[in-house]
Amino acid sequence: MRLPTWDELQRVPEQRDVLEYRLDRSLFVVGPPGSGKTVLAIYRAQMAATLAPDEAEPSVAIVTFNRMLRRLLDMLKEADLRVGTMHSFVWHDYRNRMSRRPPHQPYDSYSYDWRSMFSCLEEAEEHPNRSHLVVDEGQDLPQGFFEYASRYASRTITVFADENQALSERHTTLEQIKTASGLGDPIILSHNHRNTPEIARLAEHFHSGRLPVATVVRPSLKELPRIVRSRRLQSTAKLISNWCDTRGGSIGVIVDSSDTGSTLHRNLRRRLPQKRVDIYSSEDKNEDSIEILEPGVTILNKKSVKGQEFDAVFILELEAFIPCTNDAERRAMYMMCTRARDYLFLVHENLSARAAAALPDENVLERT
Repeated sequence: MRLPTWDELQRVPEQRDVLEYRLDRSLFVVGPPGSGKTVLAIYRAQMAATLAPDEAEPSVAIVTFNRMLRRLLDMLKEADLRVGTMHSFVWHDYRNRMSRRPPHQPYDSYSYDWRSMFSCLEEAEEHPNRSHLVVDEGQDLPQGFFEYASRYASRTITVFADENQALSERHTTLEQIKTASGLGDPIILSHNHRNTPEIARLAEHFHSGRLPVATVVRPSLKELPRIVRSRRLQSTAKLISNWCDTRGGSIGVIVDSSDTGSTLHRNLRRRLPQKRVDIYSSEDKNEDSIEILEPGVTILNKKSVKGQEFDAVFILELEAFIPCTNDAERRAMYMMCTRARDYLFLVHENLSARAAAALPDENVLERT
């Protein structure tokens, strides 16, 4: 992923509207994959940081959904910004204010008890102490967070979201984000600057949202996404390593099973001894060791690939993702397909007839 220059962003009117929006006012931005939300989030945070008071602690922060996206944002930023996941940000912010850990729901330390937190903060007469908070991938954060952010964390907030990429049925809707944050109507981005028309067409097959599909800006590469049958993981490793050797660039591999990812990682390390081959593990929390912007292979699961982009993407274990029986599964396929800039491969071992019928025809998805 390359961070576009200011001049490049200024040439796109809808992106310019975001860049030029007053920094002392909260902002809501909605857009499809490839519309530049993450890039604009970084630029808006960096611009806000130049106006923030010169203090020991950064007064501007970026909050996002997962650790790998936090890693990407941290690598792309230039200003002195605090970048963290929602859970980490709230844990530290609340503890600094109240000198104790935030309360959480019984049996789930990752689910905060927002109402109890609000009561304690109100009693302590706590007020926002940050000048600006920028939120990326807001649709996957809980509604309570947006109320916390706008009431206690920051005087000004900017939220970027796309309901069509939410990963669960219990996601936060655009209306809920708007209400909880006290935001106005969003600026809507409508252009896809990432995907080729061929990849976008396949992704649209799984699109189930209310907003219209994006207008694709990039020209065609005259190469359709491909579905590939691979009966053994060794054969899949050979396919990926051959692609890496001959085509290079950044390669994202999406798996459903941790065991599949680990076995594939070992196999690819043997086949590509001189190349970067990384795997992210939420248990190891090893995101800071992954040079996500460098050429090579990155193995991720469905949740950790959120917000990333690669020159080529291989979606493995396709049987685990289709047929899509509900909107959450369709949104997940839509999101995963749109991680690929130029080339996309759907890899399966043995699709059922029902799963195969859920895919578009050969004019959209090439059979091999």
